[in-house]
Amino acid sequence: MSAGNDQLRREVNGKFRPPLDVLLDPSLLVASSSLERLTDSKVFESQTQATLGEMPTKPRIRSLCVPATFRELLENGEQHDVQNTSVWNFYRGQAKTSSRDQVVASLDRNGVSDFSSDLQPSGLQWENALDKSVRDSRLLETLGEEHEFLRSGGVVLSRTPTFVKALRDAGSPTVDVGKAQLATEVRDRLTDIGFKDSASVCVFGVSSAGSTVDALVGDILSTKSDLLLYRLDA
Repeated sequence: MSAGNDQLRREVNGKFRPPLDVLLDPSLLVASSSLERLTDSKVFESQTQATLGEMPTKPRIRSLCVPATFRELLENGEQHDVQNTSVWNFYRGQAKTSSRDQVVASLDRNGVSDFSSDLQPSGLQWENALDKSVRDSRLLETLGEEHEFLRSGGVVLSRTPTFVKALRDAGSPTVDVGKAQLATEVRDRLTDIGFKDSASVCVFGVSSAGSTVDALVGDILSTKSDLLLYRLDA
Protein backbone atom coordinates (compact mmCIF):
# COMPACT_ATOMS: atom_id res chain seq x y z
CA MET A 1 0.00 0.00 0.00
CA SER A 2 1.36 3.41 -0.94
CA ALA A 3 2.22 6.17 1.49
CA GLY A 4 -0.71 8.10 0.04
CA ASN A 5 -3.12 5.33 0.98
CA ASP A 6 -1.71 5.20 4.50
CA GLN A 7 -2.20 8.95 4.73
CA LEU A 8 -5.81 8.63 3.61
CA ARG A 9 -6.49 5.89 6.13
CA ARG A 10 -5.02 7.93 9.00
CA GLU A 11 -7.02 11.00 8.11
CA VAL A 12 -10.30 9.11 7.75
CA ASN A 13 -9.70 7.48 11.12
CA GLY A 14 -8.82 10.80 12.71
CA LYS A 15 -11.91 12.48 11.31
CA PHE A 16 -14.08 10.51 13.72
CA ARG A 17 -12.01 11.01 16.84
CA PRO A 18 -14.09 13.07 19.31
CA PRO A 19 -14.64 15.87 19.92
CA LEU A 20 -16.20 16.35 16.49
CA ASP A 21 -17.53 19.37 14.68
CA VAL A 22 -20.91 18.19 13.40
CA LEU A 23 -23.40 19.80 11.02
CA LEU A 24 -26.98 18.54 10.87
CA ASP A 25 -28.06 18.34 7.25
CA PRO A 26 -31.58 19.85 6.96
CA SER A 27 -32.83 16.48 5.63
CA LEU A 28 -32.67 15.20 9.23
CA LEU A 29 -34.88 18.02 10.44
CA VAL A 30 -37.57 18.49 7.79
CA ALA A 31 -38.73 14.85 7.87
CA SER A 32 -40.84 13.93 10.89
CA SER A 33 -39.40 10.42 11.34
CA SER A 34 -35.74 11.48 11.34
CA LEU A 35 -36.43 14.53 13.53
CA GLU A 36 -38.00 12.17 16.06
CA ARG A 37 -35.03 9.78 15.89
CA LEU A 38 -32.60 12.66 16.26
CA THR A 39 -34.50 14.00 19.28
CA ASP A 40 -34.49 10.55 20.89
CA SER A 41 -30.76 10.07 20.25
CA LYS A 42 -28.01 11.38 22.49
CA VAL A 43 -26.45 13.69 19.92
CA PHE A 44 -27.61 16.81 21.73
CA GLU A 45 -26.38 15.52 25.07
CA SER A 46 -22.98 14.90 23.50
CA GLN A 47 -22.35 18.64 23.31
CA THR A 48 -22.29 19.10 27.05
CA GLN A 49 -19.61 18.21 29.54
CA ALA A 50 -20.77 15.79 32.18
CA THR A 51 -19.14 15.27 35.57
CA LEU A 52 -18.66 11.80 36.97
CA GLY A 53 -17.45 12.09 40.52
CA GLU A 54 -14.48 14.44 40.56
CA MET A 55 -13.45 13.73 36.97
CA PRO A 56 -15.16 15.78 34.21
CA THR A 57 -15.70 13.99 30.92
CA LYS A 58 -14.87 15.65 27.65
CA PRO A 59 -17.78 16.53 25.36
CA ARG A 60 -18.06 14.16 22.41
CA ILE A 61 -19.13 16.96 20.07
CA ARG A 62 -17.22 20.23 20.02
CA SER A 63 -19.81 22.14 17.99
CA LEU A 64 -23.22 21.17 16.64
CA CYS A 65 -24.75 23.41 14.02
CA VAL A 66 -27.05 23.80 11.02
CA PRO A 67 -26.53 25.88 7.88
CA ALA A 68 -27.15 29.54 8.77
CA THR A 69 -29.30 30.14 5.68
CA PHE A 70 -31.60 27.27 6.68
CA ARG A 71 -31.89 28.66 10.20
CA GLU A 72 -32.69 32.11 8.80
CA LEU A 73 -35.43 30.56 6.67
CA LEU A 74 -36.95 29.04 9.80
CA GLU A 75 -36.73 32.29 11.76
CA ASN A 76 -38.58 34.13 8.98
CA GLY A 77 -41.13 31.36 8.72
CA GLU A 78 -44.00 33.45 10.01
CA GLN A 79 -43.66 35.62 6.92
CA HIS A 80 -44.10 32.78 4.44
CA ASP A 81 -44.97 29.10 4.17
CA VAL A 82 -41.63 27.44 4.90
CA GLN A 83 -42.91 24.01 3.89
CA ASN A 84 -43.51 25.21 0.33
CA THR A 85 -40.04 26.66 -0.23
CA SER A 86 -37.49 25.06 -2.54
CA VAL A 87 -35.13 24.53 0.40
CA TRP A 88 -37.68 22.56 2.44
CA ASN A 89 -38.82 20.47 -0.52
CA PHE A 90 -35.26 19.75 -1.67
CA TYR A 91 -34.25 18.27 1.67
CA ARG A 92 -37.58 16.61 2.49
CA GLY A 93 -37.93 14.63 -0.73
CA GLN A 94 -40.87 12.23 -0.41
CA ALA A 95 -40.70 11.90 3.39
CA LYS A 96 -43.56 12.92 5.65
CA THR A 97 -42.88 16.48 6.70
CA SER A 98 -42.20 17.82 10.14
CA SER A 99 -43.48 21.26 11.10
CA ARG A 100 -41.48 24.46 11.16
CA ASP A 101 -42.35 24.95 14.84
CA GLN A 102 -41.09 21.47 15.76
CA VAL A 103 -37.75 22.12 14.08
CA VAL A 104 -37.31 25.56 15.62
CA ALA A 105 -38.20 24.23 19.09
CA SER A 106 -35.69 21.38 18.80
CA LEU A 107 -32.85 23.63 17.64
CA ASP A 108 -33.56 26.27 20.28
CA ARG A 109 -34.02 23.79 23.10
CA ASN A 110 -30.68 22.16 22.37
CA GLY A 111 -28.65 25.28 21.64
CA VAL A 112 -27.74 24.30 18.07
CA SER A 113 -25.63 27.03 16.51
CA ASP A 114 -25.48 28.35 12.94
CA PHE A 115 -22.67 27.77 10.47
CA SER A 116 -22.13 30.46 7.86
CA SER A 117 -19.44 31.18 5.35
CA ASP A 118 -18.60 34.25 3.28
CA LEU A 119 -16.80 32.08 0.75
CA GLN A 120 -18.54 31.05 -2.44
CA PRO A 121 -17.85 27.46 -3.53
CA SER A 122 -15.37 27.99 -6.32
CA GLY A 123 -15.93 26.29 -9.64
CA LEU A 124 -19.27 24.67 -8.76
CA GLN A 125 -21.75 24.69 -11.64
CA TRP A 126 -25.16 24.55 -9.99
CA GLU A 127 -26.96 24.44 -13.34
CA ASN A 128 -25.52 20.96 -13.80
CA ALA A 129 -26.94 19.78 -10.49
CA LEU A 130 -30.28 21.51 -9.94
CA ASP A 131 -33.30 22.24 -12.08
CA LYS A 132 -33.87 25.92 -12.73
CA SER A 133 -37.26 25.69 -11.00
CA VAL A 134 -35.64 24.98 -7.62
CA ARG A 135 -32.32 26.79 -8.07
CA ASP A 136 -32.99 29.84 -5.91
CA SER A 137 -30.51 31.81 -3.82
CA ARG A 138 -31.53 30.29 -0.46
CA LEU A 139 -30.95 26.73 -1.62
CA LEU A 140 -27.62 27.59 -3.24
CA GLU A 141 -26.46 29.41 -0.11
CA THR A 142 -27.48 26.46 2.09
CA LEU A 143 -25.60 24.00 -0.11
CA GLY A 144 -22.63 26.35 -0.20
CA GLU A 145 -22.49 26.41 3.60
CA GLU A 146 -22.55 22.62 3.75
CA HIS A 147 -19.76 22.50 1.17
CA GLU A 148 -17.62 24.91 3.16
CA PHE A 149 -18.28 23.02 6.40
CA LEU A 150 -16.91 19.87 4.77
CA ARG A 151 -13.90 21.78 3.47
CA SER A 152 -13.23 23.05 6.99
CA GLY A 153 -12.96 19.46 8.24
CA GLY A 154 -16.36 18.93 9.84
CA VAL A 155 -18.62 15.89 9.73
CA VAL A 156 -22.13 16.04 8.28
CA LEU A 157 -24.94 13.81 9.54
CA SER A 158 -27.58 13.31 6.86
CA ARG A 159 -30.76 11.33 6.24
CA THR A 160 -30.28 11.16 2.47
CA PRO A 161 -27.47 11.61 -0.07
CA THR A 162 -29.38 14.44 -1.78
CA PHE A 163 -27.04 17.28 -0.86
CA VAL A 164 -23.98 15.16 -1.63
CA LYS A 165 -25.29 14.35 -5.10
CA ALA A 166 -25.89 18.06 -5.72
CA LEU A 167 -22.32 18.93 -4.73
CA ARG A 168 -20.99 16.09 -6.85
CA ASP A 169 -23.03 17.02 -9.92
CA ALA A 170 -22.02 20.67 -9.50
CA GLY A 171 -18.39 19.66 -9.79
CA SER A 172 -17.14 19.00 -6.25
CA PRO A 173 -14.67 16.08 -6.54
CA THR A 174 -15.86 12.91 -4.86
CA VAL A 175 -14.89 9.29 -4.75
CA ASP A 176 -18.05 7.16 -4.74
CA VAL A 177 -17.27 3.77 -3.24
CA GLY A 178 -20.74 2.38 -3.85
CA LYS A 179 -22.40 0.14 -1.31
CA ALA A 180 -20.12 -0.25 1.67
CA GLN A 181 -20.42 -0.60 5.40
CA LEU A 182 -18.79 1.83 7.77
CA ALA A 183 -15.80 0.30 9.50
CA THR A 184 -16.57 -0.91 13.00
CA GLU A 185 -14.41 1.74 14.66
CA VAL A 186 -16.11 4.54 12.71
CA ARG A 187 -19.60 3.26 13.52
CA ASP A 188 -18.59 2.87 17.17
CA ARG A 189 -17.48 6.49 17.27
CA LEU A 190 -20.75 7.69 15.79
CA THR A 191 -22.56 5.63 18.42
CA ASP A 192 -20.24 7.06 21.05
CA ILE A 193 -21.31 10.63 20.28
CA GLY A 194 -24.94 9.58 20.56
CA PHE A 195 -26.05 8.89 16.98
CA LYS A 196 -26.88 5.21 17.37
CA ASP A 197 -29.00 5.07 14.21
CA SER A 198 -26.38 6.66 12.02
CA ALA A 199 -27.45 8.16 8.72
CA SER A 200 -26.91 6.04 5.65
CA VAL A 201 -24.57 8.68 4.26
CA CYS A 202 -21.59 9.87 6.23
CA VAL A 203 -19.60 12.59 4.51
CA PHE A 204 -16.30 14.18 5.42
CA GLY A 205 -13.36 15.86 3.80
CA VAL A 206 -9.85 14.48 3.63
CA SER A 207 -6.82 15.81 1.86
CA SER A 208 -5.53 14.39 -1.39
CA ALA A 209 -3.74 11.06 -1.44
CA GLY A 210 -1.89 9.71 -4.44
CA SER A 211 -3.98 6.57 -4.81
CA THR A 212 -7.21 5.62 -3.04
CA VAL A 213 -8.31 2.21 -4.27
CA ASP A 214 -6.40 0.04 -1.79
CA ALA A 215 -7.34 2.26 1.14
CA LEU A 216 -11.02 2.18 0.25
CA VAL A 217 -11.16 -1.62 0.20
CA GLY A 218 -9.04 -2.08 3.30
CA ASP A 219 -9.93 -1.78 6.97
CA ILE A 220 -11.98 1.37 6.41
CA LEU A 221 -14.68 -0.53 4.54
CA SER A 222 -16.22 -3.95 4.63
CA THR A 223 -18.61 -5.47 2.15
CA LYS A 224 -22.19 -4.29 2.55
CA SER A 225 -24.74 -1.70 3.71
CA ASP A 226 -25.38 1.74 2.32
CA LEU A 227 -23.21 4.50 0.93
CA LEU A 228 -19.99 6.18 1.99
CA LEU A 229 -18.41 9.02 0.07
CA TYR A 230 -15.04 10.72 0.51
CA ARG A 231 -14.66 14.29 -0.66
CA LEU A 232 -11.07 14.99 -1.55
CA ASP A 233 -9.58 18.46 -1.25
CA ALA A 234 -7.95 19.37 -4.56
